[in-house]
Amino acid sequence: MRRFVLAAVPVALVLAGCGSDAPPPLCPPVGTPAPLDTFTQFEPGTGRDLTQVRFSGRVMAINSACEYDTDGVDVELAIQMVVERGPADRDRNAELQYFVAVEDGPGNITAKQVFDVAIPFEGNSRRLARLEEISLQIPPAGDRGFSQTRILVGFQLSAEQLEHNRRRNP
Repeated sequence: MRRFVLAAVPVALVLAGCGSDAPPPLCPPVGTPAPLDTFTQFEPGTGRDLTQVRFSGRVMAINSACEYDTDGVDVELAIQMVVERGPADRDRNAELQYFVAVEDGPGNITAKQVFDVAIPFEGNSRRLARLEEISLQIPPAGDRGFSQTRILVGFQLSAEQLEHNRRRNP
């Protein structure tokens, strides 16, 4: 399991419901921005058709659980991704990157970490599912607590891969 702590300016936290019968606050929502939920890795060169695909992948599901305390919120993520070999794969080892970021309000990324993943394909397997487990701690974001906090997960794409996704799924 990977673990990281997101740095932010510490602020006093008053949690609604602490010491009361109120239900605990919901976990911050987790999502994948549409153009970052898939990746396609082509073999080097200028062509970009199906015969030149080395690997492709998709974030299939993200499950989260959280616990609030005086330091903020501890979040456990289980990220399920599927990776497939393409016709141009020769080395049978997909190398990719994905990220976990925290957004505090629309477009305000307060922390981001990129993770490297190597996925070996053994035997004649063409498609593999991978489960990545991440633990993170998010300190409170000022006086509004976590009301605008969102967790974003996606593939870390090159400019070319991002453009490919945008052309494919306008």
